[in-house]
Amino acid sequence: MNLHLKLYGVFRTAAKANEVDLIVAEQVPTVRTVIAKLLSETRFEDLKRLLVDTETSDPRPNALIMVSGRAINSLKGLDTELTESDELTLLPIAHGG
Repeated sequence: MNLHLKLYGVFRTAAKANEVDLIVAEQVPTVRTVIAKLLSETRFEDLKRLLVDTETSDPRPNALIMVSGRAINSLKGLDTELTESDELTLLPIAHGG
């Protein structure tokens, strides 16, 4: 299955791409498995450092993750199932004071 991802802000800079198309082997991939597949590719090492919280191994503290325009926290979180027509979006969460 081919899945389309959009990256914004520092994620786009780290990945050196605005958009990424990934081929995943799972019949019913989830947000968790697609992000794992994305970050397993060595060309995305810089993105991995920005995206994944080192203490929890979770991308959610650092990113607003959306599936076809809906935040995953209003769906099934990282276990949200994806279809080929879905678009996965990663937006950095800005922290500051």
